[in-house]
Amino acid sequence: MMIVHKVSGNMRPLVCVFTMFLLALLSSNTESVAVMSVDMGSEWMKIAIVKPGVPMEIVLNKESRRKTPVAIALKENERLFGDSALGMAVKNPKVTFRYFQDLLGKRADNPHVKAFEARFPEYQLVKDEHRETVLFKLSEELTYSPEELLGMMLNYSRSLAEEFAEQPVKDVVITVPAFFNQAERRAVLQAAQLSDLKVLQLINDNTAVALNYGVFRRKDINATAQNIMFYEMGSRSTICTIVTYQSVKTKDSGMQPQLQIRGVG
Repeated sequence: MMIVHKVSGNMRPLVCVFTMFLLALLSSNTESVAVMSVDMGSEWMKIAIVKPGVPMEIVLNKESRRKTPVAIALKENERLFGDSALGMAVKNPKVTFRYFQDLLGKRADNPHVKAFEARFPEYQLVKDEHRETVLFKLSEELTYSPEELLGMMLNYSRSLAEEFAEQPVKDVVITVPAFFNQAERRAVLQAAQLSDLKVLQLINDNTAVALNYGVFRRKDINATAQNIMFYEMGSRSTICTIVTYQSVKTKDSGMQPQLQIRGVG
């Protein structure tokens, strides 16, 4: 499946099945045997793995659920994730972090930072004088950056994947919103580096949805262009993406299916 980008946009799907086709293509070039994908939404994340004998499988969390809340609770020397962290939020919301992805790669004077502070007054944000970004302040000695929090979440994702795959996992594909700028994408890469993960690909989530749709409907794609409209209603926004599917003739492989992202709104 070839991909041609026309217009970028934003989509936050709740599933990460769509990345598996890409993982299958990339996993042969990686050192580890198992590869995972992470779809990190505003409220939930989903994890999947590819390994020999397992073309694609969604990873279940410790509650045997297919999706996990994106939440971290930091209390003294204890770290809680997912549903356990949400339980802590009721008692101590100041140490339970959610929606921190909104602050990735953003300077302290960014309007989104001010909006975040207004929406979540329980958090104390301070300026990182060196990077000019923001930090979550827990005490005079203890602060965490959004990248560190995301790194913790990715590390937790890997622990779930490794338990499910019964082998080490080092490689990952991560979906990101299509509207993410370079600073935000670098922040995601930094978070993965902090969790000692090798990022094979950052893929725009609206492109991933379109790729997933096309992979499972290859027989329906022919020389006649087909326009498909996708609606994704996430926890924070509703996004529409228009995609064109068509088989085109290539020099090396003959007729191959192709998708074009026509527009996003």
